[in-house]
Amino acid sequence: MKFLLDFFPIALFFIVYKTIGLYAAIYAMIGATALQMAVARYQTGKFENSHLVTFGLLVALGGVTLALRDPAFLMWKVSVLYVVFAVALIISIWIGKKTLLQRMLGKELELPKQVWNQLTWLWGAGFVGIAIVNAYYVNLALGAREALFGSTDLDPKVELTELDCATTTMQDLCIVAQQTEESWVNFKLFGTMGLTFILIIITVTFISKYIKEK
Repeated sequence: MKFLLDFFPIALFFIVYKTIGLYAAIYAMIGATALQMAVARYQTGKFENSHLVTFGLLVALGGVTLALRDPAFLMWKVSVLYVVFAVALIISIWIGKKTLLQRMLGKELELPKQVWNQLTWLWGAGFVGIAIVNAYYVNLALGAREALFGSTDLDPKVELTELDCATTTMQDLCIVAQQTEESWVNFKLFGTMGLTFILIIITVTFISKYIKEK
């Protein structure tokens, strides 16, 4: 249930992007994240730090994107967010008596300290991996976008989803720009969710022997 709640804002972003456009999707994602925080607050009696960090970056970088009509800021948010999470996880190995993972899951699982440290490295490396893959899609999308607007007199503040590529002077560049932006949106939902699910499977497999012993 928590897994689905965490990905609800991304899923809504995807749906609104496909039906309306990028900038409307940003507003929807900000609202969905605020709702996500409220639900978590109601269920646990407190705000989760990960939600606060996510919401802060979303409002800041999403707000700049809306103000400047430049999607680069929002696109890089994914990489920045996952790097922040990775650094926080790894630093927690040396700060405090418990890692962040142990603080979050220690009530449900009793594992040796060495195992908690190994899981922390696993998730830290996994988050960095997600950040790198996102950077790849961002570079493709922004490169195609720059090529399009640098070769035409189109307003760079226009949404790519609104363009009719058949009527533009650079039809091929327009199609590539639309496709690469859509690829990034697809990765934002399916890629991050899929890679996170893989991390969960690896984690469950790794700790299964300790659970069986108990």
